Amino acid sequence: MGLANDYFLLYHGKHIEQTTTFGTIDNKSQDDFFDITALVLCATRKDYEKYISLDSFNELVAKVTNKEVKTLDDIYQLQHCLLDSLKVDTKNVHLEKLHRAFEYLKDENIIEKSSCKILISLFDPEELAENKEIDNLDDSSEKEKIPFKEAKSILENTICDLKKLFKTDDFINELSGTQDYLGNQKFSIGITGVMNAGKSTMLNALMGQEILGSAVVPETANLTIVKHGKPEANVFYWNKNEWDRIESSAQQIESIADFVKETKSIFKDELDNLIKEESVSEKVDINNLAKFTSAEASGKKCNLVKYVELKSDLDFLKEGIEIVDTPGLDDPVIQREEITKEYLSQCDLMLHLMNVSQSATLKDVEFIIDALLYQNVTKLLIVITRADTVSKEQLEEVINYTKTSIENQLRAQNKDSKLDYILNSIKFIPISGKMALLHRTGRAQEAIDAGYNIEDTGILEIENYLHETLFGTASNKSELIIKSAKSQVQKTIEKEIKSFNYELVLLSKSKEELEADLEEFNQKKDTNKRIFTSLKEDISLYKNDAKSYLETLETFLNTELIELQNVIRQRVYNDVKYSFEKTKKRPPSSRVKTIVETAIKDGIIDIIRDYRYKFIKKSQSIGEVCEQKYQDLGFVIGHKNDNFDARGFFQDDFKAGFLTSSNEVLVSKITNEVSKSKANKLNDLNSSIESFIKEEFSSIETNILHKAKDVSQTLIENFFAQIEEPLKVFEHKLKKDEKSLQDRIANFEENEANKDELTIEIHKKIKKLDAINKGLK
Repeated sequence: MGLANDYFLLYHGKHIEQTTTFGTIDNKSQDDFFDITALVLCATRKDYEKYISLDSFNELVAKVTNKEVKTLDDIYQLQHCLLDSLKVDTKNVHLEKLHRAFEYLKDENIIEKSSCKILISLFDPEELAENKEIDNLDDSSEKEKIPFKEAKSILENTICDLKKLFKTDDFINELSGTQDYLGNQKFSIGITGVMNAGKSTMLNALMGQEILGSAVVPETANLTIVKHGKPEANVFYWNKNEWDRIESSAQQIESIADFVKETKSIFKDELDNLIKEESVSEKVDINNLAKFTSAEASGKKCNLVKYVELKSDLDFLKEGIEIVDTPGLDDPVIQREEITKEYLSQCDLMLHLMNVSQSATLKDVEFIIDALLYQNVTKLLIVITRADTVSKEQLEEVINYTKTSIENQLRAQNKDSKLDYILNSIKFIPISGKMALLHRTGRAQEAIDAGYNIEDTGILEIENYLHETLFGTASNKSELIIKSAKSQVQKTIEKEIKSFNYELVLLSKSKEELEADLEEFNQKKDTNKRIFTSLKEDISLYKNDAKSYLETLETFLNTELIELQNVIRQRVYNDVKYSFEKTKKRPPSSRVKTIVETAIKDGIIDIIRDYRYKFIKKSQSIGEVCEQKYQDLGFVIGHKNDNFDARGFFQDDFKAGFLTSSNEVLVSKITNEVSKSKANKLNDLNSSIESFIKEEFSSIETNILHKAKDVSQTLIENFFAQIEEPLKVFEHKLKKDEKSLQDRIANFEENEANKDELTIEIHKKIKKLDAINKGLK
């Protein structure tokens, strides 16, 4: 039994801490190589001394290595090299020689019958061949990347196989958690454009069904979120706070004033039943959805609807795809634009649609620049709709005009250095949504008669782009999901291997040794409990310290946002003063608008970047202290052999969602005031601007403070969950090891009678887990 356990530990690298000094052994051409190998592998920590004391043994060893074997460590080193040599040789004829050698040693009573059986089972040609294949795969300099869906399927199948093979509760629960993680991933596509851009037609073509209803096209007035599920629709109404903001905006913006007036005249007292303190929702008939979403529908229910959630069982949505179909960018209600930006800041991909006959409006260009420079959108597909109404030459002109318009707008914002970045982040695809929809809804012949095969419509190119961006080998999100899931599975496997190794150690011990181990275990229990309690208390203190630090960060944000208000005021004032001095005229409203919006956006980006830096710096100091405290117990936070790096925990946080507030009311107030300003009354202008900014910045400030706090609190919880993980894992391992030890003592006689079979069974399980684990790397 000692022999099998020694080999087992050796095979998994437990005895070899440094590179062996025996070098590579490859003397298989010698007739007696496998006889010598079998003899060397039989030596164990219990009987190695009788081997190395024999001259005949040392003479045989000298045939495979020129290094003398004098100690147990030398035996282990040599065995390790011999095993390495055998692992890369799967020729059955060689393994048969080894098997015959083990049989001979058994017949000569050098090893027991049970040990011979174990050794023969360990050198299974099929298992060695499997290991060689995995080793060769690992040796490749760079594995070819696998698309997300294929990688996900392989990983899910691996998890299912593992759950069938190893049925312990902890193991299955952890694997199920990874399965849930893979299954719950969402990929969000945002669809934007001005009204009448053709968003709904293209979406219906993508999904192969007129799910939004022809009555909704083209006048969709609300944001619609389309998800996979049992077909149903829910509409969500404005809450009281949101409606109050709309009414407040109406005092400054005429289009919103008309919207509020119309809504109140239609709904009268019923308004209070639909607009509550908390937003209320209503399940509606999908076939009657236009009544709630169409600006053309009688009753104007769309005026009260904040957004719609629509579920469909269409194949297009199966892989966790969610579509955010936004109202037109030229929607008069600026609060809808804020909701659109809230959702788009979380989208993985954005499609911006432009009608070929009215493309690259100022609203389009401003939105594209804002998305790529401020909303953390990294890839943007611009879809030119109604391509069937113009020639290819005209299409090319539209694309070039769009690029020129972007360049001009960037120059107006003093950001023309960003042109190459923006153009490299954009792809243009023309589409005939109408013809594509005909192909996808059983009316292909009509499109063909009009001269459009499915390939000519542009829908296939869009689908390929979506698929490659979301699920292709270049998708960062897909790669991170698979990497994270693999890491979870590997951790689960490694914990199970450790448990099996411990079981092997227990199988090799006598009952007296086991009882002594249990006694020692119990003696250390109180000490371990004190250590765990102390560490948990320390981590709890650090966590409270991190939460308290959020108050300091909130003060920082308040101070910086007040300073930003001064910056905006000063920039407008200086520009107006300069314009009067140089041209004797006021600056144009378009220039004032650009100054205000750019100052706000750039200022908030800088503030959040500084906030993020302070947050990470604090987390770094806490992580380093916790890492030091863990060191004595041999725990590791983060990656092995790396110093703790908090940036790894917060790599993509604080980068999106902070620039969703509309500045239109503030811009309107300031531009109106500037348009009435006089050169000799600039101090009055300065006071008015200061007052406007203070009024309107209140909601911006509240929004940013709220978001920063929410993000920070969530990150703190996730951060400390990872900090605490090594402690929880070790605590769990001790409890599991104690139970294994108790079970081994309680069932000693039964296990002792079957320990050879149990050893072989455990060995095969570990080799299987090892092979799967290597395949995941």
